[in-house]
Amino acid sequence: MNTEIKSLTNNLSQSTMTTYLNSYKLLRKLLNMTDKRKPIKKMPVTDVINAVETITNPSSRHLAFVVVWKLFSYDSNKELFDKVKEKINKDKRETQVNKNKILNETMPTYKELDNAIKKETDPRTYIISCIMFKLQTRNMDVALIDIHANKKDKYDIQRNHLILDGNKVIYIRNKYKTVSKYGPKQNIIKVKKFIQKVKEFLDGDDMKTLITQKNGKHINSGSTASYLKKYIVLGLNETKIIKIVIKNIEANGDYNMLRKVAFNRGTTLQLLLTEYDISNITEPNNEVITQEQNVKQTVEVE
Repeated sequence: MNTEIKSLTNNLSQSTMTTYLNSYKLLRKLLNMTDKRKPIKKMPVTDVINAVETITNPSSRHLAFVVVWKLFSYDSNKELFDKVKEKINKDKRETQVNKNKILNETMPTYKELDNAIKKETDPRTYIISCIMFKLQTRNMDVALIDIHANKKDKYDIQRNHLILDGNKVIYIRNKYKTVSKYGPKQNIIKVKKFIQKVKEFLDGDDMKTLITQKNGKHINSGSTASYLKKYIVLGLNETKIIKIVIKNIEANGDYNMLRKVAFNRGTTLQLLLTEYDISNITEPNNEVITQEQNVKQTVEVE
């Protein structure tokens, strides 16, 4: 079992490793595998797939199926795997559409979110909410931020950074979900209140970490969502903020802005429209989702 787990989680980030491990444990439970010495890949693949298909939540079923995909040969099980994958994608889509209908009616509007951020007085809450709203970042992008009062020659490449530089703040992202594909990102933020709140947060210090544990140490990757929840306006989270932004873009037909969001987030137009457009209850328009991302490497936020 330990050897199988190692092969499954090798070279993965801590958060992804935890996700795979939880799905792996769920599979063993569904298969009634109490002998820890016996690996899942010694089971008949049809039995494992049957166990996967008993999982009602499509997202959880998908994660369990990914584990199966990694443990068994796709080439030897192509027809079976393709059939399962098609059914999971269909169920995920139906679930997403139903969620989108509810969110479309209950979430704050773009203007309400914008106004809530503008009225926010707490420096940390303002900084986090503003970045996630204006630059459509993920949790990791914000949770790993160190804030600096002055420009330096070198910065920790395992961290992200907000750097005061005169009448602007430079935002450097060395660590985010898709950095291996898109590379480090840099944004120039010129919002006056943002600069003011960064100075307030520093309170005369040369450098401060944006979010820490009570003991002052960095938070671990598995805790980012729970820590950030305390510091986002209107009780929102990363996913709801991006959905609000996408809905506003769709309402205004601003697909150039959609390309900028894709750049900021480090993702594709297709994924944005499929996963985050709460007005989307049909398949996305292929003409839109295949447009190239034609935006400069440094995006300014006025």
